[in-house]
Amino acid sequence: MVGVVGSLNVSVAAGIILYEILKKQGRRK
Repeated sequence: MVGVVGSLNVSVAAGIILYEILKKQGRRK
């Protein structure tokens, strides 16, 4: 269970980071 929850947290964190990067790139355009 701990491993599954950890994987989900990593996926969510990665998604947030990617979202922030895309948002910043969008502003540059």
